[in-house]
Amino acid sequence: MCAVLGIASFVAPAWAQSEIVFQPGTGAANLAPAQPTGPTLRRFSCAGFENAKTKLFSAYSAEPSESLTAPQHRLDRSLLDEALASYEKHVCRWGSGAGPSQIVVVDFAKRSSDPRLYVLDLENGQGLDTPIAVAHGIGSDPDDDGFADAFGDVQESWMSSLGAARGGELYRGRNGLSLRLDGLDPSNSSMRRRDIVVHSYAPDRRRYFNYSLMSARGGKPGTSEGCFVVEPHRRDWLYDRLRDGGFLYAGLGKEGLAQRGKAVPVQPAPAAQSAFDQIVFRQGTGTD
Repeated sequence: MCAVLGIASFVAPAWAQSEIVFQPGTGAANLAPAQPTGPTLRRFSCAGFENAKTKLFSAYSAEPSESLTAPQHRLDRSLLDEALASYEKHVCRWGSGAGPSQIVVVDFAKRSSDPRLYVLDLENGQGLDTPIAVAHGIGSDPDDDGFADAFGDVQESWMSSLGAARGGELYRGRNGLSLRLDGLDPSNSSMRRRDIVVHSYAPDRRRYFNYSLMSARGGKPGTSEGCFVVEPHRRDWLYDRLRDGGFLYAGLGKEGLAQRGKAVPVQPAPAAQSAFDQIVFRQGTGTD
């Protein structure tokens, strides 16, 4: 697992940021809740969502800045549309009408050697051209070619999952300071139970994803066990944009898929666990 398994919290199929409080996992004794390390999330009102989309689309249509070293890294337009539609559904229609002003978008159609995690700012339209590196699961890359070829949400599949997720609480586990995620779609609703989290790695750890060792691995930085693993110097920056209610959307850009020229299978989502399975009724102690 990406982190020591804790007890999953039941997540209602809605954003409901102000109503739900996720508790830290209660697995091994060496796990301990971590205190926040940065500022709280900036809030964004859905009343301005249409205007925000206009800004993003305007920025997308503009010519990339000459100061950019790699304008080809621009976020895929089809994936931008998907992420915004998902945010509108989970935050604006199903949620409280307010959410984080920055959203995280991951394009798993790109190779793991390419930066593919974007942080988009809904207030100013920035972030379309400045992705960072992130891992995908080893179960999604069975031929170890650096491309994620399959996705699922099954325990011990080591696959990455597609869909929207809510950033949860920070905790300290075997990978150091880590961030829990709660899947919001049927395709990733088991993320907390599977311990699919965000974390980084020690610079000298060679077994899993390590971007600094990419050249020594033939251009492949390695994989995770399904977690979103980023470089150490990016970790806290990303946590400050996801923890305690951030929004993440993982998808597949159509341009990247077209370049690969093959279909990418997605495993059927496991049957939803009934909430009644988690309730234990105790016998009353009153009189007849």
